[in-house]
Amino acid sequence: MALRWEQIDFDLGVAYIATSKNDDPRTVLLQAELREEMRAFAKGTTSGGVFPFRQGGGLKDRLVRAKLAVCGITTKPRKHGDTKADRRIPPHRLAFVGFHTFCHTWATWMRRHGGADVQGLVATGRWRAPRSAARYAHVAAREEWRRVDLLPKPQTGRALPE
Repeated sequence: MALRWEQIDFDLGVAYIATSKNDDPRTVLLQAELREEMRAFAKGTTSGGVFPFRQGGGLKDRLVRAKLAVCGITTKPRKHGDTKADRRIPPHRLAFVGFHTFCHTWATWMRRHGGADVQGLVATGRWRAPRSAARYAHVAAREEWRRVDLLPKPQTGRALPE
């Protein structure tokens, strides 16, 4: 949340997070598509906060507006001095989605699509311990059972050793 533009190297495709949730600094790889979106969003800005929290443009407000847009609900940006009625968020089907949902999704996708195991999730620096990372893995048993097809096939016609 406190990421600054000067902590991002678009050419290397990384961002340095000085203080993470667990107070450990870490470097994260930015996926190519995200990197280009962020570069366009920066509009040449090289310093200051990536996620401004003033003037109704904070990350939380952007997340709410994005969820509403996906649901087909258009809203106007919040302004200082808005009444409670102006700030009320209309009911929508993605009300359950919060920022933490993205941690679950990211870990699940890293596990399912990226092939990372629990140790791999810990190695990203997002979690300190395997026990913490395991909560987010959401492994589906049927996917693990598909690994049976990867096992070597028994050869027929060979005599078994005695």
